[in-house]
Amino acid sequence: MVAPDVGYLGAQMDIFSDAEWFAVVSHVGTEKYELAAKELGRQGYRVFAPMCRRERRHAGKVEAVLRPLFDRYLFVGLTPEQPFHPITNTRGVAFVVRGLGGVPCRVSHIPLRRVKSRCDAFEDGVIDYTPSKRKELSVALQKGQPVRISSGPFADFVGIFAGASGSVVQVVIDLFGRQTPVSMEPQDIEALQAAA
Repeated sequence: MVAPDVGYLGAQMDIFSDAEWFAVVSHVGTEKYELAAKELGRQGYRVFAPMCRRERRHAGKVEAVLRPLFDRYLFVGLTPEQPFHPITNTRGVAFVVRGLGGVPCRVSHIPLRRVKSRCDAFEDGVIDYTPSKRKELSVALQKGQPVRISSGPFADFVGIFAGASGSVVQVVIDLFGRQTPVSMEPQDIEALQAAA
């Protein structure tokens, strides 16, 4: 779910231009995430709420479900004339990510643009993690080992391997100024060689 380009002027401007971006955490549940994105957009804020499609097993059946790409995180862009305080009182919003002294943390345009470009590579803008080609981790990795993400929305990021469970691996990457765990397919990572 991505807000339309605001003030689009060709390739030079996109939704991330001319705005300061902040990470917002929604209340638990995809419905609350979508509600937060809708309500923030209704108030005139720019919203980037990336979604992914995953498989869920329930009552012996496998079904595809939509989930937020970053669990409960969505991103809000403010232009200089917009007030910040209504964001925290928006339905569906649990809190704004803050740093030292309680100051809201700004999010760089660079990783947001990279993630959006990966989302845009999919027909409906939703990253699809439901391929029939799921496979188990073929290389033995140790927790804490550096890895490079070779494909998917985080391609070219370097992170730390945090573990694996069946056909899903966890990697901790530095994203939006924080150490953030992300789940991905085993084929999307490769071990980095230790520096000599």
